[in-house]
Amino acid sequence: MRGKKTDLIVLGTSICVLVLLLSFAISSAITPEEIIRIKPLYSADRIPAGSEFKLAIGMELIPGWHVNSNSPSTEFAIPTVVRLDPPPGVKIKDIKFPPAEEKLLPSIGAKTEFYSGTSYIIITGETGRDMKPGTYRLKGTFSYQGCSENICLPPADKEITFDLRIAPHGMLVQALNARIFSPQEKETGTVASPLPAASSGPGGGMVSEMIAEKGLFLSLLLIFIGGLALNLTPCVYPLIPVTMSYFGGMEHRGRGLVNAAAYVSGIVITYSILGTIAALSGKMLGTQLTSPIVSLFIAAVMVLLALSMFGLYEIRVPRFIMNLAGGEARSGIAGALLMGITMGIVAAPCIGPFVVGLLTYVAVVGDPFRGFIMFFFLALGLGFPYLFLAFFSGRISALPRSGEWMIGVRRIFGFVLIVMAVYFLDPLISKDVYNLLFSISLVAGGTWLIVFDHSGEKARGFHIFKSLFALGMVILGVWLYQPAVKSTSMIHWQPYSDKLIEKAQREGKPVIIDFYADWCIPCKELDYKTFKSPLLEKYAGSFVFLKVDLTQDKSESARKIKKQYDIKGVPTVIFIRPDGTENRGVRLTGFENAGGFVKRMESTLRPG
Repeated sequence: MRGKKTDLIVLGTSICVLVLLLSFAISSAITPEEIIRIKPLYSADRIPAGSEFKLAIGMELIPGWHVNSNSPSTEFAIPTVVRLDPPPGVKIKDIKFPPAEEKLLPSIGAKTEFYSGTSYIIITGETGRDMKPGTYRLKGTFSYQGCSENICLPPADKEITFDLRIAPHGMLVQALNARIFSPQEKETGTVASPLPAASSGPGGGMVSEMIAEKGLFLSLLLIFIGGLALNLTPCVYPLIPVTMSYFGGMEHRGRGLVNAAAYVSGIVITYSILGTIAALSGKMLGTQLTSPIVSLFIAAVMVLLALSMFGLYEIRVPRFIMNLAGGEARSGIAGALLMGITMGIVAAPCIGPFVVGLLTYVAVVGDPFRGFIMFFFLALGLGFPYLFLAFFSGRISALPRSGEWMIGVRRIFGFVLIVMAVYFLDPLISKDVYNLLFSISLVAGGTWLIVFDHSGEKARGFHIFKSLFALGMVILGVWLYQPAVKSTSMIHWQPYSDKLIEKAQREGKPVIIDFYADWCIPCKELDYKTFKSPLLEKYAGSFVFLKVDLTQDKSESARKIKKQYDIKGVPTVIFIRPDGTENRGVRLTGFENAGGFVKRMESTLRPG
């Protein structure tokens, strides 16, 4: 028996030597490095300190070639081996190879195990809780021997490096390569598709990668462009009529561009400071509007400006500011700056995936100066279009013969400001009262302009414009008035609780969590437009719908839940799969119509 086994080993070794010699002879045709591509893959964009993590080595072999498994049954086969050298603070707990394919070798009467096509080696590790945020390198060696049906190449090594981005303990991360790290994939180990590229969704990883790849200077330019993109979101709409009314109705003496620049500077300064404070303190961007005093103050400013437009008085900058500014002309700059600072509070709730990523990055870096510079460029992009809007609105009073119809222009802007005052009261009053006041302000303003205001009648063109504008206000006011009716939506929202999350997981149901605040205008739009759409009703029984009220975010429970789900602002809607993991790629920040929201729901229902 022993002799037969020895003969088998000798025969197998002889065959292996022969094919190795043959491989040396044809080595000029193909090399071991050419038959396989390996790639480091990550399960998340960051790894919180003190947590378990998973990595993968993707193996992709060219057709007709394979590598031996990590534990071949034939004694002469050279196994595939992974050796890792973790940095301080990182511990490797397990290296799991995929299931191997099997094939019988008739020549030796034994089977061989191997990997071909595309497969993944899953690595499980753990980070120390005291690790500081930063990038750590995990280096390793991938040893293998490649074979085809006829020959085997010499054993070879490939170096592989993982860049571990360590984040503060407890911080949520962006899931990557979900199909590779899903439970089903870990069981099967192989897929037919090519290796996917590691992707990054909204979050701090997006910003940190951008800065690492592009450098700080180019990143600031991209942040500026990101600020410009914020002007496509509904949260900036209130700035448009306020800017036009302030500069179009007030009598500025020259320095139009300088005054406009001062106004935009006020917006930029306020937004930059609030953004930096929010990032470093962990508070949500825009929470300043949680205070009724702030909302009432902004509404009062709108009313005071409106009354000035009606000619009841003329608003002047306080004497001490005028003296400090150095004269009446410069006091106009100071007034524009103060108005811009006020409007910066209005712009603060403007968030989106890019803003969320910036908030996360600044929080991780913890550098107030760098944070302010980044939010400064973001706010500069946000405010840049208003530089031109303010300047050209201010040129209205400089038009030839403007005295004949400028009074009418000021009154139009006055009523616009009254409407905006009602708009800013929305978080403080019920929906019924808000709808009524908003419609009354439009209808009353339009009626007054048509019936009682005779300014600019000699200027025929302006008179026609004013009449059409006023008629439009009346029609809009009547059309918009819709008394709040009881929702007929089949969606049942419940207050958030951990027990409901656990129950949903036991029942295998996905969960939608809506983070909102009473002062958040886009939150109300989601409630009254998106969530009541019939398009969502067919999914009413497929999800568990939960709401988290962050109107007052100073409580311990609010701080805990914001940290748990990495909430940087409202509205934020997150989608949790039946297995309890977040479908991070479809996280929603801001308003979206029902059609887009349904696509996010469908994505969450799909497995993997």
